[in-house]
Amino acid sequence: MAPISEDKGKYIKTVITVIVITVLFLLILFFVKPDLVRCYLKPIHKENGWDYSIWLEGFHDEVAVAIGEATPTPGSTETSTPTQAPVPETTVEWNGLEKTTRGPNGSYSKESFEFSLRTVAVIAGFILSVAATLTAIGIALYFIIRSSQLKDQIALALSSFAMLFVFALGAFGCVKIWQAIRTESHVEPDSSYREMCIHAPIIYLYDEQSREANVKLSIDGDLTSTYPTYGDGWTVKTSPDGTLTDANGREYEYLFWEADINMDLDTSRGFCVKGSDSAAFLEKALSDLGLSDTEANTFIMYWLPQMEENPYNVICFQTDAYENAAKLDVTPVPDTIVRVNMFFYASDEYVEIEEQDLTSMNPSLEEREGFVLVEWGGETV
Repeated sequence: MAPISEDKGKYIKTVITVIVITVLFLLILFFVKPDLVRCYLKPIHKENGWDYSIWLEGFHDEVAVAIGEATPTPGSTETSTPTQAPVPETTVEWNGLEKTTRGPNGSYSKESFEFSLRTVAVIAGFILSVAATLTAIGIALYFIIRSSQLKDQIALALSSFAMLFVFALGAFGCVKIWQAIRTESHVEPDSSYREMCIHAPIIYLYDEQSREANVKLSIDGDLTSTYPTYGDGWTVKTSPDGTLTDANGREYEYLFWEADINMDLDTSRGFCVKGSDSAAFLEKALSDLGLSDTEANTFIMYWLPQMEENPYNVICFQTDAYENAAKLDVTPVPDTIVRVNMFFYASDEYVEIEEQDLTSMNPSLEEREGFVLVEWGGETV
């Protein structure tokens, strides 16, 4: 057998061919199976509607039950009382990059998506890692074969060790990048941009002097509940202890609102916390975010029942995304503003995510001065 050095060009062409075929296979796989990277897709169009044939069918079933319409049993003159057909659960169907969500009684929504720059970057990083690993393995394999031909045992051992090391390191890198692609797949893997229900944002106002304050919301969505009634905004009299008084003399501890809003969630950084550790985590996190013990206690009592029974919770505190989706216009302008908004979702397994620095998001409790506005709220899927 001729030494491999005499046929080096053919060997190199073989290695390059393997790499090119692998890269093409991965590219085809990603574009044929977009569900692999849906967590990085961006919506470009949304349409809502009703499938009236399904709605009418359900309506007919309801009427049949309401009037006691009987259904004959085959082979018998007796009748059996019909039961209402179960309401269909929400289903999600994908057709390429078009997603159709069908709800109860025939409602549906269709969304069209496109690949974002983030999608392309992550896929490219994964494919380059695979290509680099194959290249390194090909080079190491060349030296193994050459060392074997020359009967150089030391070179053979070193080349074998190098190939195993490169393979292990490359496989580890590819797996980590693949995890980056799939990190957000526990959230419905389509896009971070969605209509969210903002739950229980409550607004505290503390003032060193008692005076009239007006609070208005500017949201990308619709208010679903407020207390006291929002109207054209809230107008209340402030006080140093935080008690708010309306024009009728009724007192409130805080202003409450909920809404369905469009928010471009930021899930690039956050925390993955065991459900059983949720209370301890929130105590520390909310303190870092500038909430007092009383404010944090109310927050935890609201959210803890939805979190502590989950195996894990992935928690991302929103900053610019929330500020852009829910703006506050307050007169007079507060001297200190603390806004805390938490997005979380349950996960059956640990999710690796870059940790957030919470201490830089809001003024600390010690830094509060003058007219102070504090708000907390959150959303989940």
